[in-house]
Amino acid sequence: MNAELWSLLDGLLIAQKQGYNKVIIHSDNLENVILICESKVVVSKNALIKRIQQILASEENWCLNYVPREINRVADALAKMALSSGNSLRIIESPPFRIKDILKEENFIDNSLMICPM
Repeated sequence: MNAELWSLLDGLLIAQKQGYNKVIIHSDNLENVILICESKVVVSKNALIKRIQQILASEENWCLNYVPREINRVADALAKMALSSGNSLRIIESPPFRIKDILKEENFIDNSLMICPM
């Protein structure tokens, strides 16, 4: 759980540093999404969750969504690209063709998924 929270925090900090004003985060970890969303109501004792919540709350158009691993083909494709590239960090400014194809196929948004606007 902590490894995924650290990854989420790192990603948020990178997006914030890049100056993005609209960000949608998809996570396949339902437990983490619930903990982060609940921390708006219940004060979390977990410092990582508190920091993630602070960043999300400070950004007007950022949201955190739960997307089951089985249907998150974009994350799967990006993970495979990262494994094959061998780089430790790669920031992609525009989606590669494979990702664009997946987004077109799936219309990218499924209203049945848990969405936690911040």
